[in-house]
Amino acid sequence: MSLKKTLLLFTCLHVLISQAQEKNSLLWKISGNNLKKDSYLYGTMHVSEKIAFHLDDVFFESLLKADFVALETDPTYWLDNIYKDNELNNQLNQSLSSFNLDFYNTPFKLEQYKQEELMFFLSRESMLLNRVLYRTNPMTQNFQEDTFLDMFIYQSGKRFGKPIYSLEDYDRSSYLVKKATAAAPKEKADIWLQKLLKKQNYYDLMNNAYRDRNIYFLDSLNKGSNTEFFMKNMLYKRNEEMANNIEKIATNGSLFSAIGAAHLAGEKGVIQLLRNKGYKVTPLLSKESSKGKGLKQKIENTIVETKFTEQTSLDGFFSAKLPNKLYELNIVNNTVYLCPDLVNGSYVIVTRISTFSKLYNDNIDKENIDRLLTETIPGKIISKTPIEKQGIKGLDIVNKTKSGDFQQYQIFFTPLEILIFKMAGKKDYVKNYGSQFFNSLKFNQTSSSFTKVHPIYGGFHVEVPNYHSFTNISNTGHRLLQAIDDNQNYYFVKEVTLNDIDYIEEDEFELKRIQERFYINNEFEFSPKDFIFSKKEKSYQSSSKLKASIGKYLHLKTYTNGAHYYLLGYLSEKNEPNERFFKSFKITDFTYSKENFEIKKDTSLFFNVNTTTKPLFKNYQNQYGNEKKKDYEPFERTAVYNSRANETVFVTLQKDHDLSSYKNIDSLWNDISYKPNFSFESITNNFRSFKVYKKEKGKNNKGYYYNYLLKDSLSSKAIKVNHLVTNNVLYKLETLTDTLHNESEFIKQFYSSFTPKDTVIGKPLFKDKVDIFITALKNKDSIVLNASDYIKFDKSNIHKLVNLLKKYDFADNQLKIKKDLIKQLAKFKDKKVQSFLEKTYENSFDNPNNQFAIVSSITNEKNEESYKKLLSLFKTDIPLTSSKYKITNLFSKLSDSLELAKNLYPDILSFSTISEYKDPIYNLLAKLVEKETIDPLFYEDFKNQILTDAKIELKRQINKKIENASSNYNYNNNSNYYSEDDPLNNFVKILFPFRKEKNIKNFFNRLNYTENYYVKSTYVTLKLKEDNKLEKKFFNNLLAKLNSRGVLYKKLENIKRTDIFPKKYKTKEEIYKSYLFKNNQKENLQDTIVFIDKKEFIKSKIPYEVYFYKSKPHINSNSYDKNWKLSYISFKKKEEIGIKHYYKMENKAIDETKPIEKTIEIATEKIKLKDRKRVNLEETNYYGY
Repeated sequence: MSLKKTLLLFTCLHVLISQAQEKNSLLWKISGNNLKKDSYLYGTMHVSEKIAFHLDDVFFESLLKADFVALETDPTYWLDNIYKDNELNNQLNQSLSSFNLDFYNTPFKLEQYKQEELMFFLSRESMLLNRVLYRTNPMTQNFQEDTFLDMFIYQSGKRFGKPIYSLEDYDRSSYLVKKATAAAPKEKADIWLQKLLKKQNYYDLMNNAYRDRNIYFLDSLNKGSNTEFFMKNMLYKRNEEMANNIEKIATNGSLFSAIGAAHLAGEKGVIQLLRNKGYKVTPLLSKESSKGKGLKQKIENTIVETKFTEQTSLDGFFSAKLPNKLYELNIVNNTVYLCPDLVNGSYVIVTRISTFSKLYNDNIDKENIDRLLTETIPGKIISKTPIEKQGIKGLDIVNKTKSGDFQQYQIFFTPLEILIFKMAGKKDYVKNYGSQFFNSLKFNQTSSSFTKVHPIYGGFHVEVPNYHSFTNISNTGHRLLQAIDDNQNYYFVKEVTLNDIDYIEEDEFELKRIQERFYINNEFEFSPKDFIFSKKEKSYQSSSKLKASIGKYLHLKTYTNGAHYYLLGYLSEKNEPNERFFKSFKITDFTYSKENFEIKKDTSLFFNVNTTTKPLFKNYQNQYGNEKKKDYEPFERTAVYNSRANETVFVTLQKDHDLSSYKNIDSLWNDISYKPNFSFESITNNFRSFKVYKKEKGKNNKGYYYNYLLKDSLSSKAIKVNHLVTNNVLYKLETLTDTLHNESEFIKQFYSSFTPKDTVIGKPLFKDKVDIFITALKNKDSIVLNASDYIKFDKSNIHKLVNLLKKYDFADNQLKIKKDLIKQLAKFKDKKVQSFLEKTYENSFDNPNNQFAIVSSITNEKNEESYKKLLSLFKTDIPLTSSKYKITNLFSKLSDSLELAKNLYPDILSFSTISEYKDPIYNLLAKLVEKETIDPLFYEDFKNQILTDAKIELKRQINKKIENASSNYNYNNNSNYYSEDDPLNNFVKILFPFRKEKNIKNFFNRLNYTENYYVKSTYVTLKLKEDNKLEKKFFNNLLAKLNSRGVLYKKLENIKRTDIFPKKYKTKEEIYKSYLFKNNQKENLQDTIVFIDKKEFIKSKIPYEVYFYKSKPHINSNSYDKNWKLSYISFKKKEEIGIKHYYKMENKAIDETKPIEKTIEIATEKIKLKDRKRVNLEETNYYGY
């Protein structure tokens, strides 16, 4: 054994023996290495449960004699960091999603106040405040301390004047934690742990280890259950930073540092890292005696005098003296302000609930609220006193919780809101300090003189009465401005944001739709005549008289600017809009101060950018998941940058497969054009198409670029797209802008300063990779396994491809690659290639995938020679597969060109004896016969074989009829579902030219035994067309049944013989009913079907009509659901009966809680707007889902 290996083994054994000899402890003393004073390291649990508070006397002694206290991060700045990230407001508002299928409804709703809202805010503590201050759970409060251990340690330090330090950078720590959680648990725990988990669950093992202070078992538990990726990001990287900062601080005095217990042990734990730096780290243990309890009580009873300073809400409505900074949180149309006093464990919370009482003429019932207080105020109400501040009436409430803590509330009722001011703290804190807050409380905006108001970051300004409230004036998300004047006229502006970079809707439609849905959702009446569109200012205006009980007029106006939509409202007794209010509204530039811009480094997407915000965190599962992708595989990452003004930039990094290659940059741009949402001339998605403007291509010091705008001619919106190819990857920047307004500094700076790092991620994109691919294939390198979709071949590679396919012995796991290479080779029109493929086909008896690849490429050629070649290959060796789709897809391609396909017959019929080919061959022949593309003489020699197959199919269907007769009708029973491509229907078409022959005539006579109405109607129409003879028995049978009438009518229309259709059934009402209910109608158990109504609408100047029916199953059927169902069908409106429907809906549940007329109205609107992506007319049922 080498000396190096011997030393390594000795070191490992020394570490293991040392760990085994050390006592279990959570508290460790740090000494030596020239430290002037001893320092301390404690392993915490970040919880308030009593398990975390088994604290020895030495814990309190060490904590109190230390000069400094350090935690992972300083709680003082937790809320600052949370708000700086802006993620919390994004989550609460959910306004920036590019997918919002309910856009015209929920975001613009001003919902009527419900007393449950007040009850909720009075009775519930803020989850965020609880997370910061206490981390308690009401369900287990008897088993918890007043706060969690980290906060207790922080408060101890602050209460005794000790400086507090952070051991980690908050942003870096947050990023590492989020990154780690993308791949936390192993797929399977280590074997030793699996054995333990059979006896105890994971949390019991962890808790017991903490009780025993066995940090080394905690380390083993983590390693045994979590991935190395998790350990590296959650623990190891953070441990290094914490150990380094402990060393820096401890050199200046005695430090008491508290970090999660999981960070302590192990070779990469903080204890070992400090030892590696030369410090002596030893466990500290002592008894848990009355001395320690006394010290704990001393800490808890100490109160720090806090200076209360005056602060004002951002909209200026109220101000008060507060013990800390006021943090604003916006929840839909309400606002919550948090103000924690971390040192003393107390807080102030202010809640503003928008009531919209003017809109609904619903004055707040103060007496009813008074009754609710006994249900919602915690503990016992000590006092309840009516109060008034500056003319605003309210209630003052003092209560005492079951734990003995005093709280105080002041609740005020304004014409716009209910305001709840609450102060809470431990024991008598509120009694001693509450007056400083409540006595200083005042309202600042109670006059009705007009004032100009705007969000902090701009976007619009408007003049409203000074008596106003502004929900979310500065954060990301929707905004709501409300105001009221002396005459009790009500004003509002609702700003809603939708950053959708996949779809652009017509401006005029959206501006009108927002108002329509506002009226409908609030049950206000309106007339379409009341809407006026202004092209000059791109706005819509309307008015409506509200319910008689309200007796007022509501005037609305809507604007849009890129991702921003503005709904303005004015409510008055006069039927005149407030011109000052509406005319004062102006869309303005967004404003960002230069100081807020800084260079942000995006380490996930490898770029720097000058911006005001950092991206929302996203877990890249494809990179960091349990199954980590290989370095050569492609991946895509996206970062979303949201500004406080609700502007968004989407950044995408696309790394191609290492074997991807392009001839030049133009070929790469052309390749992009075929991907979803991108095209040089037009981009089409499921709903609308984009046009491309202002295209710019070139190369600069950053790389190759291609920039353009995507627009819709009926909208001023545009999607700004920049592509950049650099360092072998493709970047894409996208944002929604507006061509009528200036581009903001946020967008300008982001696009202009965007600079990819020098990090080389992928392989060169403009290099031929064919030789690399072939070498890797022969070396059995895994890089080739899924590379055939990426590798590009041209004609110069034909020889290499042929040589490879001819000489290389593909492994079993490479057979798919071989098939893909054959498909690639088949694209080249070359005689040598064709000859090689034919030989390959012949030699692929044991590999039908190769054969299908070859015949599929042949069918793509679409010429007479290729079809002959296909037939020749089939005769050599017909490929078989268990996949019906492959064969069906092959014949589907053949049917694209019937003139060429007819050359396959009659020879291809010899393969119809093969079960996999039978239906596709006959189906194609039936199409040829129906279109009169083939002469029946071509396949006359096969008519006996076809007749035999036809009889067998007829018997199958007769047997199905017998089986169906023995069971009751069921909605889910599709056994009698027929279609035009039904095999028996194909046989009728194919054999009809020989109908006069005895055996075939007998076959047709026996069709009466089947219930297949497609078969019978085909036979009737063929007889009528060819022999001018009506098969009355079949005809009358088809007419007698609802499910067959519509099919018969369509077929008669195709031969222009609807003149024989009886007038009794020849109505739209009857035919459309048959179209809807052609399936699952058993003769003896037919549904009850009732025609309800017909509706009409106009779309794109084309009139449409909709027919509505309701149905329910027969009482004797075994259908589970026997309730009425709604079915409807829509056609373009014409005099004649429609054949091809525009829209169809079958068996939709009927909401019995509202009039059927309303359901029909909604259904009609849904059809009319079915191509509008953002329209959603679905409603929850009475169960609430």
